[in-house]
Amino acid sequence: MQILIVDDEPAAIANLRSVLKHVVPDAEVMEAEDADSAVKICKKNKFDVAFVDIEMPGESGLELAKRLWGYQPYLNVIMATAYPQYALEAHRLYVSGYILKPAMEDEVRDALSHLRNPIKEMEEGLYVQCFGSFEVFYGGEIVRFKRKQSKELFAYLIDRRGAEATSGEIQAVLFEDQANDPDKQRDHFHKIWYDLRKTLEEIGCGDVLKHGRNSYCIVPDRIVCDYYQALAKYADCFGNFNGEYMSQYSWAETTLAGLINAGSPFRNAQH
Repeated sequence: MQILIVDDEPAAIANLRSVLKHVVPDAEVMEAEDADSAVKICKKNKFDVAFVDIEMPGESGLELAKRLWGYQPYLNVIMATAYPQYALEAHRLYVSGYILKPAMEDEVRDALSHLRNPIKEMEEGLYVQCFGSFEVFYGGEIVRFKRKQSKELFAYLIDRRGAEATSGEIQAVLFEDQANDPDKQRDHFHKIWYDLRKTLEEIGCGDVLKHGRNSYCIVPDRIVCDYYQALAKYADCFGNFNGEYMSQYSWAETTLAGLINAGSPFRNAQH
């Protein structure tokens, strides 16, 4: 695990570094004492997690988090603060969590076990991210689809969680602009289904798709997915839910509303 500590107080850095040695002894830890230094380090090194002090001279940790995501979009940012009142603001920014200073082992361990972008699972095999924008990873690398709608088709099937859909149902959602040309819809659907299947087969994951007589679905048990994990493990609190769900797809707003209304701490977030 690659970890960056950003804090303008040397004592706070030393405290957190000491705690991390006990919690994740094999982690490689780097340090920065201001925002600009942190950005320079992130340009040259890839990190899994950044512990960022909220209160720093010149630029707050919340603003720095946005800059760091510009270079490393899947960086897990954990805010460190001596002021509990900053917690809500940090959550609204969709960081992975926050800890109070001075750092305590239990809090750090808990924060690392509830990362927005789970590290081990993203590095091994197929991992699907639904919270935030929809992305597919294999071996920690983003899976590239030849067609944008092949990726969207996979997202739609993921959203259905194994429930079968007919080609007509899928076309009505994904190809609404072609509603007056059913032949074009049908041809387009077969092209993106072929591309989706081929893309997944090329990385050895073709068995996550299931195709019957005019029925299409995924096999949920063969997919590691943050949405599925949240439903299975965290019931009504949805551990890693960040207030966004498949944000690039308008049809996903129905599921997003369900997540928000089911008791998530992001019920009052702005969307």
